[in-house]
Amino acid sequence: MRQFLFTGFNAFGQHNINKNNNSCRTSGPVVALTEICTPRDSNEYPMIIAPCWRYTAYAVGQRLFLQGLFDSQPGECLEVEAAVRIKALAACDNHCLVLLQNGELFKLAAKLRAQLVQIKLENPPIAAATKRTIFGDAKRIACGSPGEITHIACGSHINVAISAGNAIYSIPSCLHQFPVRQWRVQQLECGNEHAILLNGNGDVYSWGNGLRGQLGHEALGVQETPRLIDALAGIKITHIAAGGWHSAAISAFGDLYTWGSNCNGQLGMRVLKPGGLLKEPTVYPLPQLHDLPECCEAAQDADADAVCSPLRICAGSRHTLLVRSCGRVWGSGWTIHGQLGKQLEKRTYLDKFEAIYDAPANYDYNVICGPWATLIMLSK
Repeated sequence: MRQFLFTGFNAFGQHNINKNNNSCRTSGPVVALTEICTPRDSNEYPMIIAPCWRYTAYAVGQRLFLQGLFDSQPGECLEVEAAVRIKALAACDNHCLVLLQNGELFKLAAKLRAQLVQIKLENPPIAAATKRTIFGDAKRIACGSPGEITHIACGSHINVAISAGNAIYSIPSCLHQFPVRQWRVQQLECGNEHAILLNGNGDVYSWGNGLRGQLGHEALGVQETPRLIDALAGIKITHIAAGGWHSAAISAFGDLYTWGSNCNGQLGMRVLKPGGLLKEPTVYPLPQLHDLPECCEAAQDADADAVCSPLRICAGSRHTLLVRSCGRVWGSGWTIHGQLGKQLEKRTYLDKFEAIYDAPANYDYNVICGPWATLIMLSK
C-alpha cells in the first residue's frame, strides 16, 4: 500500500489533487497535507519524485512523467520512456536530468514533445594540477573516463554528476577528481547555485556560489572546486541537505547543523528575538549547532536522544524539514505557500523548528522538498 501526500505551491498543476475526477487543482496553494494522484503502476515499482517550481517529475520503472506548466497552460503532461529502468532524477525549471540503472545520463527539456537526449560528459586528458612532488614540480591529475554515473543533482544555475571513479562533473566538464580508492560518495545535493557532497567517511565538501553563506566556509565567495567544510571536520556526518541558499547536516551523534541564508527562518534560528525588535543575522556562513526542542511523549519514558534524534533532513528554497527517529516531522522557514502544512495568521514564516506531521505507525516514509512545496511518500 502506498500513499502520497502534498502541501504547498500548486498553481501550475504540478500535483493532481482531486482523485475523483482526475483533474488538477490550480487555484492556489495547498495549505495542508493532501493526498495526490500518481502515475499508473506506482504501486508496482518504486517511484522516484523530483519536484521543481513549475513542474514535478515522476519516474516509474522505465517511464518518466512530467506534469505542470511547459508551453501554454497549467496541468500539461509529458510522458517518455527510457531504454532501461530509471535510477535517479534531478529537476530544475529548464530541464530534468535522468540517470539510468546502467549509469547512462540523459536530459529531458521541460517542453511538450521533448525527447530524452543523452549527455556526453567531456573527458579531458589532464585536469588542473592540485598537488606537487617532493621536488616542487606540479603533479598533474587525470580525470579518467567518465564511465558509469552514480549520482546527479541540479539547481537553477548548477548541474552536477559524479562518476563511479569519483570524478566530479559540472555537466558536461570535469571539475575535480577525488581519490579512487578508499573514497566513496554517499550523498550529493544541490541548491540554486551551490552543491554539497557527503562521502563515506562522514566528511562534507561544498562548492559553487557562497555569497549567502551556503557553502559553510568562513569567507563569503565563490568556490570553484569541492572544498572540505572545516567547521565540520572531525564530525561524522550522516545526512545532508541543500536548500535554495542554505544547507544543513546531521551528525552520527544526533546533532543538527544549519548554515547560509536565514531571511525567512529556514535555518530554524530566530529572525527576531522574542519580545524585542533586535534582528538576528540573516546570513550564517558557518554551521550552527541546534538545541532542538523536546519531541514526543515516547521520549519521556526512554532515552530522548535515541527515541527522537534527528534522522534525515531536506530543504526547499526557503524552508527546511527535519525527520526525527520517532517518526515526527519538524519544519522551519517560509510558509506563505503552505509548504510547511501550516497557515499562519500574522506571519509568513516559522523561525524555529516546530512539529508539523506525525507519520502513521508501521509505515515507511520519505520526505521530499520542492522549492515551494513538500511531499511525503508513505508505504506499508
